[in-house]
Amino acid sequence: MIALILSCLLFFSCGQNQMPVQTEYVFGTVCSINLFDEGTQGLYEECFSLLNFIDDTFNVNEDFSEISKINQNAGSKVQVSKMTFELVGLAKMIFEKTDGAFNPALGTLINLWGIGKENQNVPSQQKIDEAIKHCDASLIELEKTGDDKNEKFFVCLKDEKMQLDLGGIVKGFAADEIVKLLKSKNVKKGIIDLGGNIYVYGQKSDDKNSKWKVGIKNPFANSSDPNSQVFKTIELDFGSVVTSGNYERFFIKDGERYHHLLDAKTGRPAQTGLASVTVVYEQSVLCDALATAYFVAGKNANFVERLRLQGAQVIFVEEK
Repeated sequence: MIALILSCLLFFSCGQNQMPVQTEYVFGTVCSINLFDEGTQGLYEECFSLLNFIDDTFNVNEDFSEISKINQNAGSKVQVSKMTFELVGLAKMIFEKTDGAFNPALGTLINLWGIGKENQNVPSQQKIDEAIKHCDASLIELEKTGDDKNEKFFVCLKDEKMQLDLGGIVKGFAADEIVKLLKSKNVKKGIIDLGGNIYVYGQKSDDKNSKWKVGIKNPFANSSDPNSQVFKTIELDFGSVVTSGNYERFFIKDGERYHHLLDAKTGRPAQTGLASVTVVYEQSVLCDALATAYFVAGKNANFVERLRLQGAQVIFVEEK
């Protein structure tokens, strides 16, 4: 997910123990947080500790993560944390509301194509057809037992060959969790940029009419022309801006371009005539999931209406 931040990454004067912005590598990408005058080293450490904890929980490439344990034990019930239980449940709900356009159970297809990895390839149709059989997220079973003082949470993949992958939702979830943390600390404003998943929080300046500005990357930008980099600028008081595009991760084989946004119905990169989809809303986790869902389903989908997301914006860029 990539969006281009514009005029909001400004440096403000800071005290001796304050830092205007801090950047670390999390979720396999560069993540930045700017807390302006309230950006102390301790607060930044707390923010990035939370991000790393979320990454460790949902990273399918780490054997110790909770998602990996669910995948390793597909077919059996696995006890998980409340956080994992709730995010998997949310992902399943969005799967249902989007008729499968957002699918948290694409692991078999993602692994088969390997897009962005050393083993990326164009699989045979036979292998694609077999992988599709194991991408039915309705077969994710969630169970909660015990009372409020002794709750236990379980996830079971009823298909032994199913593999979860929450990569299409976890950065949005993480951005929302950081905003919750900042609110609990009474932080007045901040910018969270998790590899292009943007969240602007709080009032930008003393001028109440001043808005944050976030630019949407132009999928057809000319690298030698700075003026071509931004397709559209969004102005907002607060909230998240997330973009899914076919230019993010891809490879070219025999003159054909294969991007990472897979459609479970075909088992191949989605082809809906779109170059990118941007979703703007107050919950980044929904922006993240719906940017993918709209890209896969096409611009005529009505997911915002189904989910009753009042005030949400969806911006489409069509392929040339």
